[in-house]
Amino acid sequence: MKTQTIINIVFAVAFVGYVVLQRNPTFDKITCNAWRVVDADGETRVDAGTRVDGRVSVQWYDKDGKQRIGAGTLADGQASVAWFDKDQKQRIAAGTLADGQASVAWFDKDGKQRIAAATLADGEASVTWFDKDQKQRIGAATLADGQASVTWYDKDQKQRISAATLADGQASAQWLDKEGKQRFGAGTFADGEASVTWFDKEGKQRISAGIFADGQASVTWLDKDGKQRIGAGTFADGQASVTWFDKDQKQRIGAATLADGTVVLPTEDLIPPKKP
Repeated sequence: MKTQTIINIVFAVAFVGYVVLQRNPTFDKITCNAWRVVDADGETRVDAGTRVDGRVSVQWYDKDGKQRIGAGTLADGQASVAWFDKDQKQRIAAGTLADGQASVAWFDKDGKQRIAAATLADGEASVTWFDKDQKQRIGAATLADGQASVTWYDKDQKQRISAATLADGQASAQWLDKEGKQRFGAGTFADGEASVTWFDKEGKQRISAGIFADGQASVTWLDKDGKQRIGAGTFADGQASVTWFDKDQKQRIGAATLADGTVVLPTEDLIPPKKP
């Protein structure tokens, strides 16, 4: 055995003996590759160490010797933390990647992922919810360009509701039936316009309502063949009207009030406004 090795062993034994003799020793600095903290019963409660590949990890254990928290960094810059329940099942995991991405995931008592959240290096962020069968039910996200959206799915993974806002201020929402056909759609535009549309089970537009930036508002009813049957509207100058059409698109009834107060009825001539 080389002399230097013998000297190192002697110093190590002396150091351990010193620590044993000192009830609460204090050190300005300790340098080591690994360390362990034990409780009064000699059971490991915290274990930390470095690996030759650059990895560093720390584990925390409960009084029964079960790992409850684990944290580590990898040589490529990745870092992660995981929490475990009393049955050793992972319940929460969080991490950051070298490219700037960060994520957090929650798991139920059966080890199934239920919620996942992440931010990407380009500024995008998302949150996803899963049901007990691991099927995505809700997804929400914001994009780097300012767009934001939320989508709901049914138990068969079919999209049923979606809502979004765009960077220019536009906002929209739509509802789909179980067959994937749009039944309802609503939106607002950056210029102040807003609209709502209803569709039947065949995907045909039946009712549409809208308000325009100039103050005009209208509602239109269509039959199953796409023909307009009723139209109602108000105009920016104060005029308002309602019109009924037959199945051949011929006007049958019309009523209106004009901006000056004049009333037009289906069976009467122009009726001047009443004097105050």
